[in-house]
Amino acid sequence: MIVASLVLASAALDWPSFRPTWDGNAVLPGLLVPPLRRIWVARTTGAIENTVAISGNRAFVATMDGTVECRRLKDGERVWTYRSHSAFSASPTVWRGRVYIGDAGGEFYALDASSGKRLWSRQTGDKIVSSATVAGTRVLFGSYDCRLYCLDASSGKVLWIHTSKAQVHATPSLRGSEVWYAGCDGSVHAVDLSSGRPLRSVKLGGNFAASAVVGGDGVLAGNSTGLLAWISPAGKVRWSVREKEDGAGLYGTPVVWGGLGVVPSRSQRLFALSLATGKLAWTYPAEGAVESSPIAVGSTVVAGDDSGWLHLVRATDGKSIWKTRLGGQIKGSASWNGTLLLVGTTDGRLWAFAGKG
Repeated sequence: MIVASLVLASAALDWPSFRPTWDGNAVLPGLLVPPLRRIWVARTTGAIENTVAISGNRAFVATMDGTVECRRLKDGERVWTYRSHSAFSASPTVWRGRVYIGDAGGEFYALDASSGKRLWSRQTGDKIVSSATVAGTRVLFGSYDCRLYCLDASSGKVLWIHTSKAQVHATPSLRGSEVWYAGCDGSVHAVDLSSGRPLRSVKLGGNFAASAVVGGDGVLAGNSTGLLAWISPAGKVRWSVREKEDGAGLYGTPVVWGGLGVVPSRSQRLFALSLATGKLAWTYPAEGAVESSPIAVGSTVVAGDDSGWLHLVRATDGKSIWKTRLGGQIKGSASWNGTLLLVGTTDGRLWAFAGKG
């Protein structure tokens, strides 16, 4: 049996992928004191629609013009650039000296984190939007060829493939020795980490762009039609609710914090549901559709919207703490290393803010 560790960082607060822990959740300690102070802004080679990874004193960003950039955290200066032939919608995953990422051409890469040199690559049958999840010596990701891949992280050798009935857009999450992922077949699947053997499948309908989040004693999943479900580890739906607002739908991944599921929505809002009952706890109106996956730093929720606003919201009651407009749309989540908050925008800029003004 393989049991994956959920803690990514050891001494430092790294943010190695789309989410800081392999369970798909995004809760880290810290304190954000507004107004946040801008430290630097860096121009990238193209639009950023994903989350910036942080490892040590480096930031790793992937762009829609097909580049992966490594930058210094202290000033945003570029260290190296790797160029693909296709766009990167997926967030880079940085783990044990390597960068793992797939592109719109369906190729999955392992790069040397210090130099950007390509170590190996693996071609899939369609584009890759899913970010990579690491489990020990294994790396997992989904592809639009309707497959969830598990590769040997060192060599790229295929260890197993789980085939779905539709595209796998979302990033897989880990729960002990199980891999949970939401598919465009309208189902949330659990498979065995060691073998890829199917364990259970929960049919909810619709398409899933957002990842399933393992939090506490359940799994929170939401689809593109605005349906949210809290699922037991055994695969039983404890409750489900559907958004009724105009434009309802999840493209960003919720965060599980303090007994709440904090949900981003295309209906131009963040809202929180009680995980015990599914009832609405609070609503926060944004300035545009929220496709950015919220994160929680201490008791503060951070999320961006399609109008370019970055929001800090109190997790307990949804009250606004602070907001600022960055310009381009914010599609990915913010990332946090205990000192700096990094955010990428679709106008090709990477922003760094100090946690204290």
